[in-house]
Amino acid sequence: MKKRPGFLTAVFLCCCLQNFCQEYGSYGSISNEEKQLKVCPFDKDADAVILVDEATSNYNEEHNLITQRHIRIKILREKGIDVANISIPFYSKDKFEFISDLEGIVYNDNGSGFYSSQELDRKSVFTKKTNDLYSEYKFAFPSVKVGSIIEYRYQSTMKHYGGLQDWYFQKELPVLLSKYKLYILPNTEFAYRIYKRTDLPITVKPDNREGSLYLEMQNIAGLRDEPYMDARDEYLQRITFQLSAYNNGFGTNKYMSSWEEVARELRNESSFGSQLEKSIPGTEDFLARVKIISAPLEKMKAVYNYVRGNISWNGYYTKFTNDGIRSAWAKKTGTSGEINLLLINLLKASGLDANPLLVCERSHGKVHLDYPFVDQFNSVFAAVKIDTNRYFLDATDKFTPAQTTPFDILNTTAFFISRKKNEMLNITDDAFHNSDHTNINILVNKDGNASGSAYVNSSGYAKITKLQEYSDNKLRFIEKQFKNMVTGISVADVEISNETTDSLPLEQKCNFSFPLPASGEYKFVPLNMLPGMNSNPFVGDNRFTNINFGYPQSFDLNTHVVVPDNYTVDAIPASIKLMNQDGSIVFTRKVFYDKEKMELACMLSMEIKKSLYLANEYDGLKDFYKKMFGYLNEQLVLKKK
Repeated sequence: MKKRPGFLTAVFLCCCLQNFCQEYGSYGSISNEEKQLKVCPFDKDADAVILVDEATSNYNEEHNLITQRHIRIKILREKGIDVANISIPFYSKDKFEFISDLEGIVYNDNGSGFYSSQELDRKSVFTKKTNDLYSEYKFAFPSVKVGSIIEYRYQSTMKHYGGLQDWYFQKELPVLLSKYKLYILPNTEFAYRIYKRTDLPITVKPDNREGSLYLEMQNIAGLRDEPYMDARDEYLQRITFQLSAYNNGFGTNKYMSSWEEVARELRNESSFGSQLEKSIPGTEDFLARVKIISAPLEKMKAVYNYVRGNISWNGYYTKFTNDGIRSAWAKKTGTSGEINLLLINLLKASGLDANPLLVCERSHGKVHLDYPFVDQFNSVFAAVKIDTNRYFLDATDKFTPAQTTPFDILNTTAFFISRKKNEMLNITDDAFHNSDHTNINILVNKDGNASGSAYVNSSGYAKITKLQEYSDNKLRFIEKQFKNMVTGISVADVEISNETTDSLPLEQKCNFSFPLPASGEYKFVPLNMLPGMNSNPFVGDNRFTNINFGYPQSFDLNTHVVVPDNYTVDAIPASIKLMNQDGSIVFTRKVFYDKEKMELACMLSMEIKKSLYLANEYDGLKDFYKKMFGYLNEQLVLKKK
């Protein structure tokens, strides 16, 4: 059992951390505590630590939003050196935002405890255009090593407060001190919401006299990626803002103060609802053809595939359009908002019941219904009703069929907007699974090596995921799918079929050979060559986020092994059945051995019936996976005669 620190030790540590935060120097001045820090006290595995992250947002006479930002980081381990490569993104379209007054310093210990400083060379800073919307300032600090302290500051100027961003206290790296001060624009009111764990204190100081809000948090452990992480941003300690009221000189107008008000504002918004009534030049002939399709489902598929095939996504999520859907269609590229508002427009024009669906994709966070913050949603999809069925379409997705709910919104809450009825929808699709069926034939040669063939049949979400991976990088897909099955495997004659036929599973075939692991006169034949199941994802001691598989899953592996006559079978894994506590995960292994034919058949299956597990269920899940992988690692043992 681990010993807990004594009360005095804990109090002393808290006092030290508090004094440490209070003694942060201003830009260009580092404290002795910062110099002496070797490990983050509350996140001992961290490769680097953010000593201070602070900003102040104010306005000038033209009501521009001006933010002064200052960040200081210490490198604790070799792996942390990469954080000295800095990127500052900004919204450069129409010169909405620009960065100025950029400065940087790196501090290094010369070996005697004395820290020297070196200022960032402005010539090493360059601007890179990311796409039509964003650019970024990029630079790397020189002479960075373990123990280095880097800091930089800059000013962001935006045209107006519409660019006001949420403030994140927590990062992937631990943060010792995070503070933010916002000055509210005259004649406006901003609502804010704080998302944080109850055990983490926060300082909130509104000042009505000067029209400001000050926030501060200290000693926040880093949130690093966890397998099957459920909405990473949801677990970050943060504050979100939204305009709630403004005075136009004739009185105060409330803005998006209820979900009905949100829907009404969006329906009348020129960059949202108004786009659904516009005609799209160049689509007349297509609409004429599609209107005569009698089956609504086939009509929906035709429009969906038409939009997907004629416009490309630029990689940015938006709920609105920048220059309108006509402009995006003419350029054949657009944001997620532009493409999907265009999709809704054409679906409606073809005679279908289509409306906007504000979505919060799983990676973006969760929707909290108690306050109408539209920024909780990061994109818009099309919602189509045919008879009693609802279909959710994202035309930026090139691989998900029209009748399948996109993976990114499974187990999320979405806001359906129409003139008839607005409502919150819980997005689930338990009818559509992730299924992989694998057949492996292994022939053990007389020399003790193995050769054979593999056949994988993937349907449902498994097919969608693999199609995207295959499209992105064919060689990497083959590496992941086949070359990771066993150590030292050589793969040949790879075939992929049914890529473009939605109704058929994705078939993957190959031939292989590999040396069998050996120990003396014994050879070991692996019976787990299931793609994606060669390592246990749940080995960490702690879990901070929910485990979101997204959908029910099933895996089957049938392995047939032929043993040569110069070997005998020394040990065969037993047939077993394993279930977790609530029976939502079932693993079975059935083994049959024909002694006369010297042939073995092993059937492995795993079924995950539940798609979401809470963080407090992690210990049980971890225990189940540990036992299951113990069984999966058992091998057929052969002994040479």
